[in-house]
Amino acid sequence: MTQPTDADGRTRRTFLGATASLAALGLAGCSSDDGDGGGSTDAMDPTDTPMATPTDTMGEMTDTPTDEPTDTPTATDAMAAPDVPLLNYALTLEHLENAFYRDGLEEFADDELMNADALSNFGETVRMQVPEYLATVGAHEAAHVEALTGTVEDLGGTPVGEGEYDFGYETPTEFFAVAQALENTGVAAYAGAAPQVVNNDILAAAAGIHSVEARHASFLNLINGDNPYPDGVDEAMTIDEVLEVAGGFVTSEVDPSVYETGDDRPTHDRKADNDVTDVNVLNYALTLEHLENAFYRDGLEEFSDQEIMDAEALTDFGDEVRMAVPDHLRTAGAHEAAHVSAISDTIETLGGTPVEEATYDFGYGNPTEFLGVAKALENTGVAAYKGAAPTVSNDDVFAAAIGIHSVEARHAALLNELNLDSPFPAGVDEPKTMDEVVEIAGQFIVEE
Repeated sequence: MTQPTDADGRTRRTFLGATASLAALGLAGCSSDDGDGGGSTDAMDPTDTPMATPTDTMGEMTDTPTDEPTDTPTATDAMAAPDVPLLNYALTLEHLENAFYRDGLEEFADDELMNADALSNFGETVRMQVPEYLATVGAHEAAHVEALTGTVEDLGGTPVGEGEYDFGYETPTEFFAVAQALENTGVAAYAGAAPQVVNNDILAAAAGIHSVEARHASFLNLINGDNPYPDGVDEAMTIDEVLEVAGGFVTSEVDPSVYETGDDRPTHDRKADNDVTDVNVLNYALTLEHLENAFYRDGLEEFSDQEIMDAEALTDFGDEVRMAVPDHLRTAGAHEAAHVSAISDTIETLGGTPVEEATYDFGYGNPTEFLGVAKALENTGVAAYKGAAPTVSNDDVFAAAIGIHSVEARHAALLNELNLDSPFPAGVDEPKTMDEVVEIAGQFIVEE
């Protein structure tokens, strides 16, 4: 099959090979190679409760695809509700992803996916999970389409319809590569758009979708042989940059004026219902980052690479996966250390005093328990950042926090997988309040 090219003359396959460039915002990238695996800590797992969504429509995350065309949106939509252009932008990407999974999973049988060349280095456990996980991702994207469509309509806008696409894959391995490209682009797109959102309810829902896209991307990086979380902060992309990427797959006409937000946008609602200062929010985040940093630092000193690779939790995984786990854990630890440094510096720049590291007791006695606590900490971090995002007023601080939020989600996805749980258990990640997270963290703090 001949590969259509984009405006720069690059084939779609060439673009797919370059998706590693979708990461490198404020913090230096601390990277390793690849991995997968299993264990759990129920007391801290925030993934068991259904997402409490901000509006009825955004809360109805069903598995029903929505591909019916709608009327063409107009410039008056932006005047009626300032977030409609951004919602239609997100909807354009979700239509793209929904069509990709819907059509691709009809084209390839489960056996074809499990026996893809890309998975040749993975054991049977991982390969057997792939079709089910891809179906789950597809259901998430379909639910995002339905929720975003309903929200645009509720705001008096006109939702964009599904376009026509050519994804250019011929084999399951190429299908995986396109999936990786789409999901990583989705992460960058939500990160770029989030600071522009006016309404706090919409922002909260968008942040929950953003981290789920990051969970998808983490898993797809993994099965494509790449680092699940290549950088300490995920990069943001502008609307124009994302539309250029998406244009490599869209064969129907796209009107970019639909996504124009205008110059006279109202001030965002962040902080509208909250009098907590940005320094307080940052110290809250720093408390969690200290906790995670100490956890990885001390645990990786306590257990050798061989002990981790031989963990009972990882017995169902192949050698390639188990051998990569220590490096992936070190990378996560390096990210947390970088977050501690960056947040501390930001607090000082804002005239505040950073909280210091406490003394902790994480309660693990072996590598499997260590992996279980890691899973719990990372999923709690995702919920914490999502809950705090609408309380940050400074745009630069907010943008960096969103980039960290999705990296925590990438960590959580891998650690869920290593603990034999779904990397992405819900279509929208659940938030937790500061009080809820502080109570959870308090289980491990023995001296402040």
